[in-house]
Amino acid sequence: MNPEPDLLLLSGGVESAALLRRWCAENRPVIATWADYGQRNAARERAAVLALAEAEGVRLETVETGALREAFTRRADWVGHVPLPQRNLLILALAVNLAQHHGAGRILLALNREDAGHGPGSGAAFLQGFGSLAARLVPGLSVAAPLQELGKADIIRRGAQDGVPWRLTWSCLLGQERHCGRCPQCHARQAAFAAADVPDPTDYRQPPGPQTP
Repeated sequence: MNPEPDLLLLSGGVESAALLRRWCAENRPVIATWADYGQRNAARERAAVLALAEAEGVRLETVETGALREAFTRRADWVGHVPLPQRNLLILALAVNLAQHHGAGRILLALNREDAGHGPGSGAAFLQGFGSLAARLVPGLSVAAPLQELGKADIIRRGAQDGVPWRLTWSCLLGQERHCGRCPQCHARQAAFAAADVPDPTDYRQPPGPQTP
């Protein structure tokens, strides 16, 4: 009997790419999953996850919920690149259904240590609580974040040893042809590659520099 696959939430960023590479290197069965929830960079993320899944030869499931963007643009305080503040809750809820449909035994998120400060939906307490709910809904199903104790630089350092194709990944919050080099995610990407002492292959529209408020 084939082992149950893991359902890996693939965003196209360095962490999920590193997690996918490690799982594939260890020959673990995995189904990659990406969700369009109306994020500004959806087209770039989609291109990244397609390229990463193809490079690893894994199955990719896509979930289309981009219509949510319209509902959240009606509010004056809407943030362009984060149309759904509690997106992890939505994506995990969808992942539970996909896991049940595909017979997956575990849902994997590529959260890192620094993500804990990005809101309660990225913290250990949330993951533990949602994991308990998922197991109640689908007996035997678990939720895990294998990179949760590692920083972004640690992940890049280890991913470089695993041969992660960084050039295929996407981090920028904007949906342009190149990484902008100025948004918070671009700054975090630049800083992590520098801290890891790993060459950054990213084509930034603007060179690294002080982050503007």
